[in-house]
Amino acid sequence: MKNLPIELVGAVVENVSSTSDLLQLRSVNSTCRDLVTANLFRRVHIQNSVQSALNCRSILASPSLAVHVREVVYDQRDHAQFCLLPPSVQDTCDELEIADLEDALTETFCSLPDFKNLQGITLNFWPSLRTQSGVEVHENPFWFTTRQVTVLHAVHHAMKSSSMRSLSLNNVVLMPLSQYAFVSALKQSPLHHFSMSVVANSELGAWSGSKALNGSLSSLLPVSNPTLKSLVLRSPQGAYHSLASQLRSFEYSSLETLVLEKIVFDHTPSADGIEEFIIRHKNTLRRLEIRSCASYVPTTATPIRQWATIWKRLEEELVSLQELVVDEAPQCYALLDATRGYIPHPSLPQAPAELAEEDHQGYQQFKNRVNIRLASAS
Repeated sequence: MKNLPIELVGAVVENVSSTSDLLQLRSVNSTCRDLVTANLFRRVHIQNSVQSALNCRSILASPSLAVHVREVVYDQRDHAQFCLLPPSVQDTCDELEIADLEDALTETFCSLPDFKNLQGITLNFWPSLRTQSGVEVHENPFWFTTRQVTVLHAVHHAMKSSSMRSLSLNNVVLMPLSQYAFVSALKQSPLHHFSMSVVANSELGAWSGSKALNGSLSSLLPVSNPTLKSLVLRSPQGAYHSLASQLRSFEYSSLETLVLEKIVFDHTPSADGIEEFIIRHKNTLRRLEIRSCASYVPTTATPIRQWATIWKRLEEELVSLQELVVDEAPQCYALLDATRGYIPHPSLPQAPAELAEEDHQGYQQFKNRVNIRLASAS
């Protein structure tokens, strides 16, 4: 009952005997209070439909409302499980309707700088759209990936003059680098935080029939800049690795936090790989998360590069690290199978338990060194 006169609050409490009813009344009061204030517009959700994009433009057209917007979220679907449907169950899409949707989304996202106090954008990509008649239509790979590129292009155009500091991308199908020229064209990125979750290798081939949809993680990374402080790269539904990773040109002189989930480390460290990327940021990196990542093994006959070796190198190099987060499941070793994608190594040179113990000891030594350093600094 916030901001109500004390006399009115007393009268309400006196006349509502049930505690549960009183709590429900308080909830209704709180909701109604939010609905009649501009705080309701702090977070704007754009669904994957023409009408929703038009609704957002209505807010943009009202300066008294637009000034309150802090975050824009595209196509959030609570509790939904991402799934790329096989070609046999994809729907026939109306090309004109898809074109109308892409035009509406492009105009809306290009206009985001009109939200003068915008701080963050979250883009969620789902392989379906809602038609103007209200029907959910499953898209084929071409339309899904084309829409991704369209939306990403519009957002990067908006970033040239926007106050936003955070960009999060979910369910990205990484395309060849040539599709993302607009990323490198943005020479001065305003971002302090960038997060990207990609669709796992194992899902891409069967869904699209293409081996080209295995682009480098570098494709959408902001250009090297002194402002980025936090970077998250995830593949939540399975391992992700690109043999064409090109990370050597990326350096963020203020990077403090790096999160990696189910990202495959290269077999041989190179300037283009993720391991060298970590090492390049050793002077500024304070927090490192490595969750269910894998070490790549080219063939069953190739000697593995043990995680114990990787942990040892990171321990020696990351002298400024203050926090190390690693999930309980041991980091694994992965082979690229022509039909099944990345799979666990089937014939490790040591017994799995013995290998896991050595790797765990390497990690524990690294973790202890970080903890000692943190205790000494406090």
